[in-house]
Amino acid sequence: MATGPSTTADAAASRPVIRLDALIVGGGVAGLWLLDVLRRQGFSAALLEGDRLGSGQTLASQGMIHGGLKYALSGQLTGAAEAIADMPARWRHCLAQGPQATDLAPGDVALQGVNLLSEDYFLWSSGALRGRLGSFFASRVLRSRIERLKRPQFPTVLQHPDFRGYVYKLQDLVIDVPDLLHHLGSRHQSAIWHWTLAPEHLDARPGALAGIEVQGQRVEAGVTLLCAGAGNEALIEGLRQNSGLALPAMQRRPLHQVIVRHPNCQPFYAHYISQLTRPEPRVTVTSHPLSDGSWAWYLGGQLATDGVERSADAQIRCAQTLLAECLPWLDLSGASYDTLRIDRAEPRQQDGRRPDQAYAERAGNVLCCWPTKLSLVPNLADQVLDLLKDQTPARPQPAAPGLTRAEPGRPAWLEPGDG
Repeated sequence: MATGPSTTADAAASRPVIRLDALIVGGGVAGLWLLDVLRRQGFSAALLEGDRLGSGQTLASQGMIHGGLKYALSGQLTGAAEAIADMPARWRHCLAQGPQATDLAPGDVALQGVNLLSEDYFLWSSGALRGRLGSFFASRVLRSRIERLKRPQFPTVLQHPDFRGYVYKLQDLVIDVPDLLHHLGSRHQSAIWHWTLAPEHLDARPGALAGIEVQGQRVEAGVTLLCAGAGNEALIEGLRQNSGLALPAMQRRPLHQVIVRHPNCQPFYAHYISQLTRPEPRVTVTSHPLSDGSWAWYLGGQLATDGVERSADAQIRCAQTLLAECLPWLDLSGASYDTLRIDRAEPRQQDGRRPDQAYAERAGNVLCCWPTKLSLVPNLADQVLDLLKDQTPARPQPAAPGLTRAEPGRPAWLEPGDG
């Protein structure tokens, strides 16, 4: 006997539903870190990434895990410097913990095996630091956080006989961000799905199970965590219009970074602080390996902040002039240069200032999350767990065979053909 065609509603109703305690939107370091934390705490959780893992802010990061002293170049400890002071030690503890670790704080992740680009980070000046900043660096309050080095301890790039300046070692470290993403992503591959969430998919009513279609399968979640960086802006605006909820606004603070590739770009991780005009390093240098064994230098600091108003060509000329000033003995003739524009996405602050801490806020069954900087991702996890403290994990971990997984992104310093 013939039957009539099934309606779309009937077809949808007949499909199995993947029910989750938490759905994470955004596959950068914040989303991947929270996926690991929530699953380790017993929550059933999955992650959606519409592009590639780490695309956007995460893979544009220089990888510094810092303790805030670059925010204290005014000669005093600021709120931002104090809020982040414990982060290097916390990350080092995570890096020492294997997958069976029992000595992890709830918001931490076992990172044993993740590659460190440098155990140390440096400040350098072409001359002596005078006045307030010099006295501050020599003060008792910084004794455990900064160390003035003697020439044999200088990084290789600064051991040239023409260098007559001063070098300080910080408690900071530099992590290999692509390797960190690989480490976090490989642990939960079956729960990391390639799919773009749109604002109309979200339902922020308290107690509602937001239902969405992901690659033809229906997914429902008790809470949704927005960890999409700049992508949070459109999702939040859509939610605000659809639900009328009071949701946080977002701000963007743009950067214009510079990439330098040359055989003389040896591993170097330092802030240049001579002749400061404001409390920000004039240039921040990190180094990243290329497939041919050479290194790319990735330049930030004041150069990147002020460079927002420059064209790419003008920004490259400015970088060349600055490198010739701070490392005049280094021959970079024939170097190749690229620039990268990136927006730092953050909760909106009064006068557009930089937030001191990570940020998480709950509205209905949606959590809006920004780590604000790589170093503070564990702090974000602490805040998220606190917002979920009254929610009891209720569902098994998702089994979703056939869903396409999100693939890793590619850092900007790699050229076509690099690894």
